Amino acid sequence: MPSDAITRRVRIAALERLTPDIMRLFLALPPGTTFRYQPGQYIDILHQGAARSFSLACAPRQDGLLELHIRRVGGNPFTDFVFEKLSVADSLTIAGPFGSFTLEAPNRPRPRLFLAGGTGFAPIKSFIEALLRAQQGPLLHLYWGARQRGDLYLHEEACAWARSHGLHYVPVLSESEGDREWAGRRGLVHEAAAGDHPDLTGFEVYASGPPPMIEAARTTLLRQGLAAAHFHTEIY
Repeated sequence: MPSDAITRRVRIAALERLTPDIMRLFLALPPGTTFRYQPGQYIDILHQGAARSFSLACAPRQDGLLELHIRRVGGNPFTDFVFEKLSVADSLTIAGPFGSFTLEAPNRPRPRLFLAGGTGFAPIKSFIEALLRAQQGPLLHLYWGARQRGDLYLHEEACAWARSHGLHYVPVLSESEGDREWAGRRGLVHEAAAGDHPDLTGFEVYASGPPPMIEAARTTLLRQGLAAAHFHTEIY
Protein backbone atom coordinates (compact mmCIF):
# COMPACT_ATOMS: atom_id res chain seq x y z
CA MET A 1 0.00 0.00 0.00
CA PRO A 2 1.44 3.42 -0.92
CA SER A 3 2.54 5.48 2.08
CA ASP A 4 0.31 8.38 1.01
CA ALA A 5 -2.82 6.26 0.55
CA ILE A 6 -6.03 7.77 1.88
CA THR A 7 -7.78 5.64 4.50
CA ARG A 8 -11.46 5.65 5.40
CA ARG A 9 -13.67 3.93 7.93
CA VAL A 10 -16.59 2.10 6.36
CA ARG A 11 -19.56 0.23 7.79
CA ILE A 12 -20.75 -3.22 6.75
CA ALA A 13 -24.12 -2.50 5.14
CA ALA A 14 -24.83 -6.10 4.12
CA LEU A 15 -23.26 -9.55 4.07
CA GLU A 16 -24.42 -12.19 1.60
CA ARG A 17 -23.04 -15.72 1.57
CA LEU A 18 -23.17 -16.56 -2.12
CA THR A 19 -21.64 -20.04 -1.74
CA PRO A 20 -20.16 -21.92 1.22
CA ASP A 21 -16.82 -20.20 0.56
CA ILE A 22 -17.69 -16.89 -1.15
CA MET A 23 -19.05 -13.87 0.73
CA ARG A 24 -20.36 -10.68 -0.84
CA LEU A 25 -19.83 -7.54 1.25
CA PHE A 26 -21.45 -4.16 0.77
CA LEU A 27 -19.55 -1.32 2.43
CA ALA A 28 -21.12 2.04 3.30
CA LEU A 29 -19.11 5.23 3.55
CA PRO A 30 -19.76 7.77 6.32
CA PRO A 31 -22.61 10.17 5.48
CA GLY A 32 -21.53 13.09 3.34
CA THR A 33 -18.34 11.44 2.06
CA THR A 34 -17.54 10.19 -1.43
CA PHE A 35 -15.19 7.59 -2.86
CA ARG A 36 -14.17 8.10 -6.47
CA TYR A 37 -12.80 5.13 -8.39
CA GLN A 38 -12.76 3.57 -11.83
CA PRO A 39 -14.24 0.15 -12.61
CA GLY A 40 -11.52 -2.48 -12.29
CA GLN A 41 -9.66 -0.84 -9.42
CA TYR A 42 -9.18 -2.37 -5.97
CA ILE A 43 -9.02 -1.37 -2.33
CA ASP A 44 -7.01 -2.60 0.64
CA ILE A 45 -8.71 -3.64 3.85
CA LEU A 46 -6.48 -2.83 6.82
CA HIS A 47 -6.89 -5.39 9.58
CA GLN A 48 -4.59 -6.30 12.47
CA GLY A 49 -1.59 -4.56 10.95
CA ALA A 50 -1.87 -6.06 7.47
CA ALA A 51 -3.41 -4.94 4.17
CA ARG A 52 -5.57 -7.32 2.13
CA SER A 53 -6.41 -6.34 -1.46
CA PHE A 54 -9.83 -6.88 -3.03
CA SER A 55 -11.23 -5.71 -6.35
CA LEU A 56 -14.28 -3.52 -6.31
CA ALA A 57 -17.08 -5.62 -7.78
CA CYS A 58 -19.45 -2.90 -8.94
CA ALA A 59 -19.37 0.19 -11.08
CA PRO A 60 -19.83 3.35 -9.00
CA ARG A 61 -23.34 3.24 -7.53
CA GLN A 62 -25.81 6.02 -6.90
CA ASP A 63 -26.14 4.94 -3.26
CA GLY A 64 -22.34 4.99 -2.83
CA LEU A 65 -22.06 1.39 -1.62
CA LEU A 66 -18.89 -0.55 -2.42
CA GLU A 67 -19.14 -4.25 -3.28
CA LEU A 68 -16.51 -6.93 -2.61
CA HIS A 69 -16.39 -10.69 -3.28
CA ILE A 70 -14.26 -12.54 -0.74
CA ARG A 71 -13.35 -16.21 -1.07
CA ARG A 72 -12.54 -18.11 2.10
CA VAL A 73 -9.00 -19.45 2.02
CA GLY A 74 -8.02 -22.23 4.39
CA GLY A 75 -5.63 -21.03 7.08
CA ASN A 76 -6.14 -17.36 6.23
CA PRO A 77 -7.01 -15.48 9.45
CA PHE A 78 -8.66 -12.57 7.64
CA THR A 79 -11.05 -14.64 5.56
CA ASP A 80 -11.85 -16.71 8.67
CA PHE A 81 -12.70 -13.42 10.39
CA VAL A 82 -15.00 -12.38 7.52
CA PHE A 83 -16.89 -15.68 7.54
CA GLU A 84 -17.04 -16.28 11.29
CA LYS A 85 -17.08 -12.91 13.06
CA LEU A 86 -17.90 -10.00 10.75
CA SER A 87 -21.46 -8.68 11.13
CA VAL A 88 -23.68 -6.02 9.65
CA ALA A 89 -22.93 -2.58 11.18
CA ASP A 90 -19.33 -3.53 12.03
CA SER A 91 -16.64 -1.13 10.84
CA LEU A 92 -13.53 -1.69 8.73
CA THR A 93 -10.70 0.55 7.57
CA ILE A 94 -10.04 0.69 3.83
CA ALA A 95 -7.45 2.42 1.66
CA GLY A 96 -7.51 3.19 -2.03
CA PRO A 97 -8.52 3.08 -4.75
CA PHE A 98 -5.51 1.47 -6.43
CA GLY A 99 -4.65 -0.19 -9.71
CA SER A 100 -4.42 0.44 -13.43
CA PHE A 101 -6.68 -2.44 -14.55
CA THR A 102 -9.25 -0.07 -16.03
CA LEU A 103 -11.23 0.27 -19.24
CA GLU A 104 -9.50 1.69 -22.29
CA ALA A 105 -11.66 4.38 -23.96
CA PRO A 106 -14.81 3.32 -22.07
CA ASN A 107 -17.07 5.62 -24.10
CA ARG A 108 -15.90 4.29 -27.44
CA PRO A 109 -18.01 1.34 -28.68
CA ARG A 110 -15.74 -1.57 -29.61
CA PRO A 111 -15.87 -5.34 -29.20
CA ARG A 112 -14.64 -6.33 -25.76
CA LEU A 113 -14.01 -9.86 -24.54
CA PHE A 114 -13.91 -10.52 -20.79
CA LEU A 115 -12.33 -13.63 -19.28
CA ALA A 116 -12.97 -14.34 -15.60
CA GLY A 117 -11.66 -17.18 -13.49
CA GLY A 118 -13.39 -17.77 -10.14
CA THR A 119 -13.60 -14.59 -8.07
CA GLY A 120 -11.70 -12.87 -10.86
CA PHE A 121 -15.28 -12.16 -11.88
CA ALA A 122 -15.35 -9.25 -9.39
CA PRO A 123 -13.58 -6.55 -11.45
CA ILE A 124 -15.10 -7.92 -14.66
CA LYS A 125 -18.53 -7.34 -13.14
CA SER A 126 -17.65 -3.70 -12.50
CA PHE A 127 -16.52 -3.26 -16.12
CA ILE A 128 -19.66 -4.81 -17.54
CA GLU A 129 -21.99 -2.78 -15.34
CA ALA A 130 -20.32 0.43 -16.53
CA LEU A 131 -20.52 -0.57 -20.19
CA LEU A 132 -24.13 -1.71 -19.96
CA ARG A 133 -25.02 1.74 -18.67
CA ALA A 134 -23.45 3.03 -21.88
CA GLN A 135 -25.69 0.60 -23.84
CA GLN A 136 -22.78 -1.38 -25.26
CA GLY A 137 -24.21 -4.81 -24.38
CA PRO A 138 -24.19 -6.35 -27.89
CA LEU A 139 -20.45 -5.64 -28.21
CA LEU A 140 -19.56 -7.46 -24.96
CA HIS A 141 -18.51 -11.10 -24.62
CA LEU A 142 -18.18 -12.63 -21.14
CA TYR A 143 -16.52 -16.01 -20.57
CA TRP A 144 -16.58 -17.08 -16.93
CA GLY A 145 -14.58 -20.14 -16.00
CA ALA A 146 -15.10 -22.16 -12.83
CA ARG A 147 -14.47 -25.67 -11.63
CA GLN A 148 -18.07 -26.61 -10.89
CA ARG A 149 -21.49 -25.08 -11.42
CA GLY A 150 -21.77 -23.83 -7.85
CA ASP A 151 -18.62 -21.75 -8.32
CA LEU A 152 -20.47 -19.53 -10.82
CA TYR A 153 -21.72 -17.63 -7.83
CA LEU A 154 -23.60 -14.88 -9.73
CA HIS A 155 -24.58 -16.94 -12.76
CA GLU A 156 -28.18 -15.72 -12.75
CA GLU A 157 -27.04 -12.11 -12.76
CA ALA A 158 -24.87 -12.75 -15.81
CA CYS A 159 -27.78 -14.52 -17.51
CA ALA A 160 -29.94 -11.47 -16.83
CA TRP A 161 -27.38 -9.24 -18.56
CA ALA A 162 -27.57 -11.49 -21.59
CA ARG A 163 -31.37 -11.43 -21.68
CA SER A 164 -31.80 -7.71 -21.06
CA HIS A 165 -28.79 -6.17 -22.78
CA GLY A 166 -27.68 -8.57 -25.51
CA LEU A 167 -24.36 -9.43 -23.86
CA HIS A 168 -22.87 -12.75 -25.03
CA TYR A 169 -22.35 -14.86 -21.89
CA VAL A 170 -20.58 -18.23 -21.90
CA PRO A 171 -20.01 -20.06 -18.60
CA VAL A 172 -17.34 -22.78 -18.78
CA LEU A 173 -16.74 -25.58 -16.26
CA SER A 174 -13.36 -27.30 -16.01
CA GLU A 175 -14.37 -30.10 -13.59
CA SER A 176 -17.90 -30.98 -14.63
CA GLU A 177 -17.52 -34.71 -15.34
CA GLY A 178 -19.98 -35.70 -12.62
CA ASP A 179 -22.56 -33.04 -13.54
CA ARG A 180 -24.75 -34.77 -16.10
CA GLU A 181 -27.29 -31.95 -16.06
CA TRP A 182 -24.76 -29.32 -17.15
CA ALA A 183 -25.57 -28.45 -20.76
CA GLY A 184 -23.02 -25.64 -21.06
CA ARG A 185 -19.42 -25.55 -22.16
CA ARG A 186 -16.73 -27.71 -20.59
CA GLY A 187 -12.96 -27.29 -20.51
CA LEU A 188 -10.74 -24.25 -20.12
CA VAL A 189 -12.25 -20.80 -20.34
CA HIS A 190 -9.61 -19.28 -22.62
CA GLU A 191 -9.93 -22.19 -25.05
CA ALA A 192 -13.69 -21.68 -25.24
CA ALA A 193 -13.19 -18.00 -26.05
CA ALA A 194 -10.51 -18.77 -28.63
CA GLY A 195 -12.73 -21.34 -30.32
CA ASP A 196 -15.56 -18.84 -30.66
CA HIS A 197 -13.36 -15.95 -31.81
CA PRO A 198 -10.74 -17.12 -34.31
CA ASP A 199 -9.97 -13.53 -35.32
CA LEU A 200 -9.56 -11.06 -32.45
CA THR A 201 -8.29 -8.19 -34.56
CA GLY A 202 -9.78 -4.98 -33.18
CA PHE A 203 -10.86 -6.53 -29.85
CA GLU A 204 -9.96 -5.42 -26.36
CA VAL A 205 -9.52 -8.36 -23.94
CA TYR A 206 -9.72 -8.06 -20.15
CA ALA A 207 -8.67 -11.17 -18.21
CA SER A 208 -8.91 -11.62 -14.45
CA GLY A 209 -8.03 -14.81 -12.63
CA PRO A 210 -5.18 -17.05 -11.44
CA PRO A 211 -1.73 -16.73 -13.08
CA PRO A 212 -1.87 -19.98 -15.12
CA MET A 213 -5.17 -18.90 -16.69
CA ILE A 214 -3.84 -15.44 -17.52
CA GLU A 215 -0.65 -16.70 -19.16
CA ALA A 216 -2.45 -19.41 -21.14
CA ALA A 217 -5.00 -16.86 -22.33
CA ARG A 218 -2.30 -14.40 -23.35
CA THR A 219 -0.41 -17.00 -25.40
CA THR A 220 -3.53 -18.35 -27.09
CA LEU A 221 -5.30 -15.10 -27.88
CA LEU A 222 -2.26 -13.26 -29.22
CA ARG A 223 -2.01 -16.01 -31.83
CA GLN A 224 -5.50 -15.07 -32.99
CA GLY A 225 -4.83 -11.52 -34.01
CA LEU A 226 -5.16 -9.78 -30.65
CA ALA A 227 -2.71 -6.90 -30.27
CA ALA A 228 -0.50 -7.31 -27.18
CA ALA A 229 -1.39 -3.78 -26.09
CA HIS A 230 -5.07 -4.77 -26.06
CA PHE A 231 -4.63 -7.62 -23.56
CA HIS A 232 -5.32 -6.24 -20.07
CA THR A 233 -4.93 -8.38 -16.96
CA GLU A 234 -5.51 -8.65 -13.24
CA ILE A 235 -3.95 -11.66 -11.51
CA TYR A 236 -5.67 -13.30 -8.52
